[in-house]
Amino acid sequence: MKLRNVYCCILFVLLFTGTSLAIYDDIGVGARPLGLGGAFVAIANDSNAAYYNAAGLAYIDGIQIGATYAQRFNGLITYNTISGILPLGRVGSVGANLGILGEESDLYTEQTVRFSYANTIFKKIALGLNLKMLGISYDEENEFVSENPYFVHTSSSAFSFDVGLLTKPFNSLNIGLSIENILPADMSISNTQTDSVPQNIRIGLAYNLESIAEMSVQGEAITNLLKGTLGTIEVTSRNGEINTLIGVEIMLNKTIGIRGGYGMKNAGNTASTFNFGGSVRIPVGGAIPQIDYGFQLLAGDFNDNITQRFSINLLF
Repeated sequence: MKLRNVYCCILFVLLFTGTSLAIYDDIGVGARPLGLGGAFVAIANDSNAAYYNAAGLAYIDGIQIGATYAQRFNGLITYNTISGILPLGRVGSVGANLGILGEESDLYTEQTVRFSYANTIFKKIALGLNLKMLGISYDEENEFVSENPYFVHTSSSAFSFDVGLLTKPFNSLNIGLSIENILPADMSISNTQTDSVPQNIRIGLAYNLESIAEMSVQGEAITNLLKGTLGTIEVTSRNGEINTLIGVEIMLNKTIGIRGGYGMKNAGNTASTFNFGGSVRIPVGGAIPQIDYGFQLLAGDFNDNITQRFSINLLF
């Protein structure tokens, strides 16, 4: 058997055993959320908002455009996204996002298109909606695909939607909830197996230490550091798997920020993730580009797996 076909067989096992790369796995977007361990449902305040909680768009004041380049499994998988958010005042905020996942041999591709809308009901409560168009495709000219009876089709598409809620009941406290893939989306390419995109539920808290800083009697440097510190915790549920995510973000000044995070997945085998990241903001004319980097190391069964993301977010 040719080496390429051996590689395709390995990838096929990864795609359909569910042990690592599943159809529309919840891999997240954006380097900033990655640095926070993925705990972003209660923050959702940049161009990555729609993926984690569409309601976050309602609290974004200016136009934002963002793009991310991500690698998984030491470069075996790449995931590239581009997003835009446009606030429309009292009418609410709209957004759009395109994500493309591919793998090294070009055997398999995923595409996701999101159109988002969010608005505040009261000043302290916002609701959001994502309409999603999902698609997968396999290289029909690949020998492994063309000669495999499993593949009745080489592509599939479906629609689904997400709903999100973000509330700010107290000063510096956010509570976020997102329910994703509410409409069942069957992405099957075979008559022998049904591959529906799983429903994903996120709930979390985020707290900015600004209120503590206001009560602090410490020096100005400590007070400013507290004002720039954000802590977040999130719990997600997908296919019976419960993930607990924790993250901390510290803006050292108006230019530089650092992040750390931890995640724990409770399934058949417990796996942990350790996350780190940082940001640099460089004002240019009327825009403020923010460059983010995120790094994730998976322990447990995937102790050799490293994920890296590079993002740029433009604030106008």
